[in-house]
Amino acid sequence: MKRISQKLLIFLKWLIAGIIMLEVASFLAISLSNYWIYGQLRDGETVRYDPYALFLEGVRPTYNNPAPGKEALTFWLFGGSTMRGATDYDDRTIPSFLAQFWNQEEPKLPAAIVNLGEDGFNSLMETKYLQKLLIDKPAPSLIIFFDGANDTAYFAQHRTPDAHQGYERVRGLIEDYHRSLFGLLKPLNAAMWSSFTREFYDKFRQGVIRIDPGAPVLQQFVDSCERRYDYIQKIAASFGAKFLLIWQPCWWAETEPVAKQVRKEEDVILGKRSALRYNFVVTYRALVERLQKKPYFINFQNILCSRTAPVYQPDGIHLQDEGRKMMARYIGQTLKERLLIAQHQDNPQAWASMRSQRHQTQKIR
Repeated sequence: MKRISQKLLIFLKWLIAGIIMLEVASFLAISLSNYWIYGQLRDGETVRYDPYALFLEGVRPTYNNPAPGKEALTFWLFGGSTMRGATDYDDRTIPSFLAQFWNQEEPKLPAAIVNLGEDGFNSLMETKYLQKLLIDKPAPSLIIFFDGANDTAYFAQHRTPDAHQGYERVRGLIEDYHRSLFGLLKPLNAAMWSSFTREFYDKFRQGVIRIDPGAPVLQQFVDSCERRYDYIQKIAASFGAKFLLIWQPCWWAETEPVAKQVRKEEDVILGKRSALRYNFVVTYRALVERLQKKPYFINFQNILCSRTAPVYQPDGIHLQDEGRKMMARYIGQTLKERLLIAQHQDNPQAWASMRSQRHQTQKIR
C-alpha cells in the first residue's frame, strides 16, 4: 500500500510538473509571437469592462473633422483593430484619412467621422456596441461596419457561430460553475479557461486544422452573420440612418493576382501558412456568396490587389500607413458616388444602394 502511495505521489508530481511546463511553453510561444508580429508581449491594448460590449478601449480621436456644430453628416465607423488603426498616430487611421478626403472633396456636406474601431471586435461585438451607442447618443447619418478578418479568425479558432474574442474564457466561467464539480473551484476554473495552453490550442486550430467547406457549422455561421447584418440594417433604418457593410481586404483571403515582386516581398515577411490562408479563403468565400446581393454590402476583399508595394503589416491583416490611406480613399469614393446618386434622386438623406442598382443594370443588359 505504501508503495502504491509513493508511485501515485510521483505520478501526481510529474503530472503537475508537466502541466506547468506546458503552460510555460505556451506562454513563451504566444508572448514571443506577439512580440514578433506586434512589437509587444501583450495582444491588444488596455481595455475596461463594459456591460454591453464586454470590453472597450473607447473612441479613438479622428483628425480632419469639421469644427463642432458645423458638420452636416455624422459617420460611425465600426470594426476591429484595422479600423481603429494599428499605429501610434491618431492622424494615420482610416477614419482620419477618410475625414481628410471627405471634408476636402465635399465642403458642402462636411462630415464628423467617429472612429469606433475596437481591438478584437467582430460583427457580434460591434452589434452590441452599436446598441449601447444608439441608447446613449443621437443616431448618425451613416453606420459602417468594416468586417471580415476577425469574424473569420474567431470562427477558425472556436468553430462556432457565436465566436468572439475571449469566447471560451467567458463561456467557461459562466457555464462551468454548475456544469462540473471543478467549477466550484472558481480560481482554478478561471485559470484553466484563461490559460495560455488553451489559447495556444485555439490559435493552433486556426492556423493548422482546415475548415471543411461543407461542414454544417460553417453554414450555421454564415446564417448567423446574415441575420445579424439584416437586423442591423433594420435598426439603422428605424433611427433614420443608413447602414453599409464593407468587407475588408486581407492578405490571407485575396483571390486575385498581385504583382510578382510585391508578392515575393510579402512572402518573405508573412511566410507560407497554407492552412491559415485556406481557412480564410473558405470562410470569406462562404460569407461573400451569401452577402453579395445585399443592398448594404460592399466587397473590398481584393481591392488592394493592384498595389505596387507591400501595404500589409507582418500579420497579413493590419495595414501600413499607405494601405490605410488607400482604404480611406476607396471608402470615400464609394460614399461620394452613393451620395451623388441620392442627390440625383432629389433625396439627399437617402444613401442609394449603388451595389443593387448595378446588379439591376446587369440584368437589364
